[in-house]
Amino acid sequence: MAEPPAEEIGTPIVVGVDGSLPSLRAAAWAGLEARLRGQTLHLLTSCALPPRSGASVLDEAEIEWLRANGEWVLDEAVRAVRATAGDSVPITTEVTFELITPTLLDRSASAAMLAVGRRGRGGIAPTVIGSLSSAVTAHAQCPVAVVSGQSGTDPVSRTKPVAVGVDGSPHSLVALESAFAEASRRGVGLVAVHAWSDTSGIEIPADRRPTDEALLGGWMAGPAGRYPQVEIERVVRTDAPARTLTVESAWAQLLVVGRRGRGGVPGTVLGATTVTLLYAAECPLMVVHGRPMRN
Repeated sequence: MAEPPAEEIGTPIVVGVDGSLPSLRAAAWAGLEARLRGQTLHLLTSCALPPRSGASVLDEAEIEWLRANGEWVLDEAVRAVRATAGDSVPITTEVTFELITPTLLDRSASAAMLAVGRRGRGGIAPTVIGSLSSAVTAHAQCPVAVVSGQSGTDPVSRTKPVAVGVDGSPHSLVALESAFAEASRRGVGLVAVHAWSDTSGIEIPADRRPTDEALLGGWMAGPAGRYPQVEIERVVRTDAPARTLTVESAWAQLLVVGRRGRGGVPGTVLGATTVTLLYAAECPLMVVHGRPMRN
């Protein structure tokens, strides 16, 4: 199992929580991740009122009520972490009166990872992603884990492999390295998925299959050599990448993708495949960008 560098042990995994069930699942998932990495878990909640709430300046009693509510949210999150990850994970907590999205983005500069629920208290349907999860995924300076209804923390899910989407782009190659590290920590296999076409279909033309399998093998050669203990399954499909990865996410405990792929439109922050997976992935989704992870 790969261990984080000694200088990174104190680098926290930061979780945004708001008392909603998705955010508590995110805290539980991040607690297990912190235990695997040997890192501190920092739970953060915001008591800031929405800019359009119409509230005037709060008096002292209102501020204390909001703070007490924030402490309750944090207590619930700590309980979720302890029930899942045990007592060995160091936990710190924080109530802030700053808006949660810019606060998390600021913390991402020094965090090992951010973790959030797919949707928070403002979500109106299971398929709706929250503005928090989409904003931090797009702009964070560290990897972001977005945890859905299937948090991957139960004993059955924890035996499933890690899946990763690979298309040869710089972001996807960093995602590949990250996925190998995650699989190694968990002691499970890795499913590397390369879907090269936006047309429907399962079978790849015979003259194309060797080329695509060779490309995938070449991209994987470096990290596979660094993580020889990780068993690898290669999946090559002629299909839309988002559709293929959504299917694979149902059989994985974690799906890792880059922020943007090879087909990303210049000037966009998130690629179309990543945006779709924010809605559709059936397991926790880890989104990384083109710079190396902090551990």
